[in-house]
Amino acid sequence: MAVSTKNMSFRNERAKDLRQLSQLLSRVVGGDVNTYVLESVISQLQNKDFIPTLKDGSTDENVWGYDIEDFKMPLDTLSHVKPQDITKGEIILNMKLRAKIEHWNTYHDPFIELAYNVMIKGVGNRTYHLGFHIDKHIANTQTKEPHPIYHLQYNLNPTKSNSPNLGNLFYIDTPRIMHKPIDFILGISFLTSNFYPIAFESLKDEREFVKLQENYQDAIWKPYFHTIANKWKPFQETNIVWNPINDICPIFI
Repeated sequence: MAVSTKNMSFRNERAKDLRQLSQLLSRVVGGDVNTYVLESVISQLQNKDFIPTLKDGSTDENVWGYDIEDFKMPLDTLSHVKPQDITKGEIILNMKLRAKIEHWNTYHDPFIELAYNVMIKGVGNRTYHLGFHIDKHIANTQTKEPHPIYHLQYNLNPTKSNSPNLGNLFYIDTPRIMHKPIDFILGISFLTSNFYPIAFESLKDEREFVKLQENYQDAIWKPYFHTIANKWKPFQETNIVWNPINDICPIFI
């Protein structure tokens, strides 16, 4: 079944945004970021015969999304790194996103499924790994621990080794830290600001990058934060005295 013209218009806009970000990364950051992996994502979004599959194996032409495999960028924050023999590093992102088209730019949760998996690789006398993910918890999944619907969780064995060298580290499955939902576009600000801050500062000077961030913050973060603020009723703009907002969230643009 081919995707409707209306839904393709939406998907083409998302493909256009990813293309614009890819070009910005290539021009501003350079060849150290492998933007070519986005080409297949863009092509799928533009393909009216492609409908992403959900976890349960079903498809719905009103659902859009993409998978990104092995997006890489340098680790440029090595000033406090340990072990001290590490001389270079790399960030590797794999992600899966599924979302309802009708919930975009509304106050609904924009995503059905989200898995944003990051592996940090450090190279010294040997190769070291650290990982974390930001994902969406499926509400009907049974669990003993609290699960914020969107959360960040660290992974000390991202390579899934049967015998990881954890040294003196103690590894446990918790905590799951409440976190904002992110797509690839907002995720670029998250990754560069934390791991490649020189690139982030350069990207912030680009009008197109700022506009992309503003648009996706409106679509993805506004419903999230409005829902949280609604805990304290009535929510009044005159009561906002804690400023600037960038001290709370440095990647707000």
